Amino acid sequence: MAGTEIFGIEEIRVLTDVIERKMIHRYGSHSVRSGIYRVEEFEEKAKKITGSKHALALTNGTAALITALKGIGVGPGDEVITSPFTFIATIEAIVACGAVPILGEIDETLGLDPVSAEKLITKKTGALIPVHMFGAAADVDAFVEIGKKYGMPVIEDACEVVGGTYKGRYLGSIGDCGTWSFDPNKTLTVGEGGLILTDDEDLWFKMDCYHDHGHVHSKKHDRGEEGKFGLGVNYRLSELQGALGVVALDKMPAALEKLRRTKKRIIDSVKDTGIKVRPMHDLEGDTASHLIFMLPSPEAAVSFRRAAGETGTGFSIISENTWHYAKHWKALEEMGEKDFFGTKAPSYAPETMAATEAKLSRAVMTGLNINMSDEDTERIINSVRSGAETALR
Repeated sequence: MAGTEIFGIEEIRVLTDVIERKMIHRYGSHSVRSGIYRVEEFEEKAKKITGSKHALALTNGTAALITALKGIGVGPGDEVITSPFTFIATIEAIVACGAVPILGEIDETLGLDPVSAEKLITKKTGALIPVHMFGAAADVDAFVEIGKKYGMPVIEDACEVVGGTYKGRYLGSIGDCGTWSFDPNKTLTVGEGGLILTDDEDLWFKMDCYHDHGHVHSKKHDRGEEGKFGLGVNYRLSELQGALGVVALDKMPAALEKLRRTKKRIIDSVKDTGIKVRPMHDLEGDTASHLIFMLPSPEAAVSFRRAAGETGTGFSIISENTWHYAKHWKALEEMGEKDFFGTKAPSYAPETMAATEAKLSRAVMTGLNINMSDEDTERIINSVRSGAETALR
């Protein structure tokens, strides 16, 4: 699944250009860079593709989440509602702001359940973070409506679904703001990198200043001569990564088309087995990075995994995924019921995620590569058929 699959001469050329010009910093040196700003070009391309009014490139997806929360104004003692099925960076970003992670449950699509999330809103809630996981959208319309109802900012964590869409709009561009990730394991990568999308100019300005030590950026002044909006951090992206980002976005349509074609071929070939594909809120917008089936019981999932593995394809049961399921995070569990600047955290014990466990324990998953041979695709098809025959008989 890693975006390095599609690295080629294009990446070598743009990196060589940056190195030969010796212009690594994204800001300043206006008089000697011949008007070339690769990170800015990356942002402009993202804006054009998504229709967003503003885009901000940062060092990684975690930095993007922290900066989004800071820009919205989430701070010590606030509560932020999100999903127990995510990457730990979502939780880390909340905690980095001194805020309290409040975990809802997931729905059958494996996205945060909006009904569950709404029940958790209190006077201390500072934001909602629905997470789009493993290629597919959470229930975006529902979260936008909840946000409007309570005057609550919605940050889309779209780090796992770069290029995915929901009813024709790009994920990450629908809420108050949204984040993308371009880390080494994502479908598109720049080595390490992130992006925030938003239509809110005031929010973008605050985030833009915060991510670079509070600097107010202007090409009218050289580096060090511009004003300061306030204090910040250093989450700047380099021109090397910006150049890779431009190429990655150019390659995105072809990469997603390959993934979607492969996934459709597999699913069409196993329809007659009766196995159920994970439902989605928008099937057309799936990035097709993951192949997920929902089995009728945890026992059936175990049987499927064993039979599929014996036929050559490794499937995991998502409830056992220590990387993306909060049940397994001891550091999070240890934070439970502790004080966060006057707000007591809830328990994060595994039993508090019972509804999520009931779904993830029935979900089996394997990842898809962008470049897959006919032989590999047929192997997966045969493995799914074998798994289904064993698990559903």
